[in-house]
Amino acid sequence: MTELCTLLCKGLRPGVYRWRSDLSTEQVRRGVTAAGWNFVLLDTTGVHDKAGFLDVCARAFDLPRWFGRNWDALADSLRDRSTGEPELVLWEGWRELLDQDHDAVAVALQIFAEDANESGQLRVFLREAKDVPDLVSEVPVV
Repeated sequence: MTELCTLLCKGLRPGVYRWRSDLSTEQVRRGVTAAGWNFVLLDTTGVHDKAGFLDVCARAFDLPRWFGRNWDALADSLRDRSTGEPELVLWEGWRELLDQDHDAVAVALQIFAEDANESGQLRVFLREAKDVPDLVSEVPVV
């Protein structure tokens, strides 16, 4: 866990990253909050399509009831909730979703990257999968 705290305390730039770690979700949560960051678990395990992904996002990011469940609404809602405070999003289950709905993951990664660049808030960690599909091969590893 000290590696995670060191990574966060060194000023990790906003963005989307692949992350190799055996830490449990609860260990990650504790490490992130100990560093003074906000933590969001985005767990899409068992989700197979855009609609399911957007439902998970609504819960994970605590989006308003009126959240429109479309890509533009996700981008707008993330922008609206931005405080500029550092936030780590741990995306579990992304690989399973990618196998079922490649486009949903591609668009989600684009939205997260844009929000990270604009807000300076998000650092999205994709828990490293055993294989690296082409879509994420260019995503930097931390």
